[in-house]
Amino acid sequence: MRQRCGEGGRMAGFLSFLYGIRVEQPEQYLRLRRLRARVYRRVAPLEAAVVRSAEPIPFAELDPAAFTPIRAGAAWGGVLDCAWLRLTGEVPADAVGARVMLGIRGEGLVVDRHGTPFDAVSTVFQQGDLPHSGGRFRPVGDGLAPGERVELYADVSYNGFILYPVGRGVFRGAHLAVRDETAFGLYYDYLTLAVLAGHTDDAELARELRTSLDIAWRHARSGELVAARAALAGPLTTPAASDFVYHAIGHGHLDMAWLWPLRETRRKAARTYTRTLANLERYPGYRYGTSQPQQLAWMKEQRPELFARLRDAAASGRLELQGSFWVEPDTNMPSGESLVRQALVGRRFLQQEFGLDDEQLRLCWLPDTFGYSGNLPQLLRKSGMDWFQTIKISWNKTNVFPHRSFRWQGIDGSSVLVHMPPEGDYNSRGAPDGLLRGLAQYPERALGAALLVYGSGDGGGGPGEIHLEVLDREIGVDGQGIRGLPRVRFSTANAFFRELERHEVPHTHAGELYLEAHQGTYTTQGAIKRHNRVVERMLHEVEALSVLASVDTRAELEPIWRALLLNQFHDILPGSSIERVNREAVETYRRLEGELETLASDLLEGAAEGDTATAVNLTGFARDEHVRVDGRWHRAVVEPYAAARIEPAPGPFGLATAGDMMTNGLLTLRFDSAGVIVSCTDAAGAQHAGAGLNRLVLHRDPYQWPFDAWDIDPRYTTRAPRQLRLASAETRVDGPTVVRTQRLVGRGVELEQRIVLEAGSELVRFHTRVDWHASHRMLRAEFRPSRYGPEALCEIQFGHLARTTTERDAVEAAQFEVCAHRWIAVQDEAGGFALLNDGKYGHRAKQGLLSLNLLRSPTFPDRSADRGRHEFTYAFRPFAPGGLGEVIRDGYRLNNPLRTTRGVAFDSLVSTTDAGVVVDTVKRAEAGAGTVVRLYESLGRPATTALVTRIPHVTVHETDLLERRIREVDLERLELGPFEVLTLLLEDG
Repeated sequence: MRQRCGEGGRMAGFLSFLYGIRVEQPEQYLRLRRLRARVYRRVAPLEAAVVRSAEPIPFAELDPAAFTPIRAGAAWGGVLDCAWLRLTGEVPADAVGARVMLGIRGEGLVVDRHGTPFDAVSTVFQQGDLPHSGGRFRPVGDGLAPGERVELYADVSYNGFILYPVGRGVFRGAHLAVRDETAFGLYYDYLTLAVLAGHTDDAELARELRTSLDIAWRHARSGELVAARAALAGPLTTPAASDFVYHAIGHGHLDMAWLWPLRETRRKAARTYTRTLANLERYPGYRYGTSQPQQLAWMKEQRPELFARLRDAAASGRLELQGSFWVEPDTNMPSGESLVRQALVGRRFLQQEFGLDDEQLRLCWLPDTFGYSGNLPQLLRKSGMDWFQTIKISWNKTNVFPHRSFRWQGIDGSSVLVHMPPEGDYNSRGAPDGLLRGLAQYPERALGAALLVYGSGDGGGGPGEIHLEVLDREIGVDGQGIRGLPRVRFSTANAFFRELERHEVPHTHAGELYLEAHQGTYTTQGAIKRHNRVVERMLHEVEALSVLASVDTRAELEPIWRALLLNQFHDILPGSSIERVNREAVETYRRLEGELETLASDLLEGAAEGDTATAVNLTGFARDEHVRVDGRWHRAVVEPYAAARIEPAPGPFGLATAGDMMTNGLLTLRFDSAGVIVSCTDAAGAQHAGAGLNRLVLHRDPYQWPFDAWDIDPRYTTRAPRQLRLASAETRVDGPTVVRTQRLVGRGVELEQRIVLEAGSELVRFHTRVDWHASHRMLRAEFRPSRYGPEALCEIQFGHLARTTTERDAVEAAQFEVCAHRWIAVQDEAGGFALLNDGKYGHRAKQGLLSLNLLRSPTFPDRSADRGRHEFTYAFRPFAPGGLGEVIRDGYRLNNPLRTTRGVAFDSLVSTTDAGVVVDTVKRAEAGAGTVVRLYESLGRPATTALVTRIPHVTVHETDLLERRIREVDLERLELGPFEVLTLLLEDG
């Protein structure tokens, strides 16, 4: 019905969006505003002064003389600016229990005159927040005594409005006020029941609730607040008829970086934890969960007194330490070894600092990551985790994911128990509308329970007064709930999963958990992705060299690993953050690369004997290829994990070029006038080019509100792209290589490629330099090979995944862009075609096309995303039936170039007798003097192999990924299932 109140009518749609109060009931919000005016009575002003700064100032470095007065309504700075507010005053003699009321537009950590944090405030708008009893002001701390002197400080910041870097941080004033406890209770009684009345499907209950609300309102208007509460006591004390239970755990999802830099996340973490600890004291049943050990490590380093309080809260069972990963990472793009270290580093910190045992670390908590790798279940199970929590797959744009509680089976057959809180949010406000919505969209509600993850998040904050007061009423008298709602109880995620696993969960999902959204994150911020791949490789090399040289580098590598894992957070590596985050990430990667290069060089120098030129191969594959040293070509023949002398390349190499043709005897390529490969024949004369290879095109990539950096419009394929124009091309023979150099141009892009055929290799490499200044365009390399089938094999962590290349239904069509690591391959009964890369992840594999997404140019949240110069390499190769192992080998070869040095030669350190079993990692054990060798089956079939090694050892144990012994094994016969990851600990004595 239309509203009688003009103001209510105008506000209707806004309030429905903002507070969940339905369009037909905005008068309830207007009533709440009037009730709110009764809650706090101002008793005295506070004097305020400010120190402004662009970057945070530690409390110990504050200059008292630098403070200047600030009036209510004045701004302290713009987006990402900082300030300290000083509030002083005295509690009047008749103001028993007066509270400090602080009004800011922004966030603030409140400390006493000694700099000790005791509370935090935030008026950052979160979509769906219910209206606070203090309006624009927040109570700070607890009640004060009459005559007490007030001196406190607030470390404040302003980080924008919702998603946008707009507005300014504003001081709205500060004063002392006394809270009317009856009015306070009435406010939240009324709020809870008003939301329930607006969202219940029980018409009779809705009428009864509105009647009670009307009666309460009439009493309140007459000043009869006790009677008003009494009118609402009936609905609030009538037990719930439902047996369904929400396990409610407070949470403050805090992105490690996103619309703010890492320095601000450290401050947000301090604010969130301080607010949590204060509320744990105020609300006896309340429990809070935190999921990223990196944030706790920052507190230990920067705020040890706060960290000590967090330890106490964990020991008392009030603070739940969730997850086990160091941060909540992306799981599509990090290497398998990186995901192993996320678990190893995160769990080790929680065990060492909080004394947690295995039973307390069974949960992987990744609510907001943009899809989940098909090999994640195995990595979780072998890291001690068999429960998995997310909500993100409920964000699918095309198809509704059919389950909320289910078993998830990975590519090796391992499975974990998954629960997605049915409300579909990790920032639930915990109000009746969300509880009812979650129940309605929970297919497995017959299980009788679900998880409720409530509290302000994304930017941290966690549950506040609003959440906890509303939940207290929903829990009801003696935990019996209230009529019209499922029951709610304060709980933990661990308690919920322990209950869930006692039930027979009816559904199993096999393969990856593909998110039908955010596919642009496979490509956005290409420099970050390329540096990540390089640092992962360099860490691998230094760890292997440390074993070879018998040098302990664990202390030096620990902070490097932590920095890499932090940068793999799900808004940093995917490229969905502001410019400062992206710039600082690249700076960090470059620093890490310099530190790792120094370590590698020192290790090689220490192992050098003589001055003979050698090549070092730190992969599990034998190598026979050419390298250039001091301007001359050499041939390097090197066994796995070995170094060997290189010899001048003898020639002749069987290379030739004429006009638009180039050949190395194994492959012959022909180019058209646009620089596209229109013919690729092998030595047997078979054609692999199909409808053209390496067609470089620009697609329109329109702005995607509000997720521009995240999303690609799937309709981009309906519009014809613009092909880059060939500006110049020349071909020459260079020793054992034949090289075509071509320059192509288009609107906003200049590209130079060196297309290289090497003697003895079927790999065609495209060494690429791009000067990229387009806007809302995608640069893609498109291939239409003659060999194609109904599935594309995509490399993921420690294995590969088959994805459909057809679009027969909405599920297949929604996977229009997929993630692959070093290679993607298609094949038919006559052979196959593989596309490889050294730092790209986004691919399209549909309807005869393989397309590699090279660069994007979104404008939000980073207007400068990817503009500038880029260097990367991609490649292709045909392969014979059953030749996928050659693709895997070339993927390692492309990403792990031989390292040339002098005087370093050693026999193979470790290898396998089954070419499909890959030695991926050689490292010193995390504890003790042993060596860890990690290998995996790469072809998706059972395998039996011997591990041939000269690593000194007396005993060999299979371990889990945390390097805990499982059983002794015989290196002469190691049995692996399809895609199984096997970790071996070799100990000498």
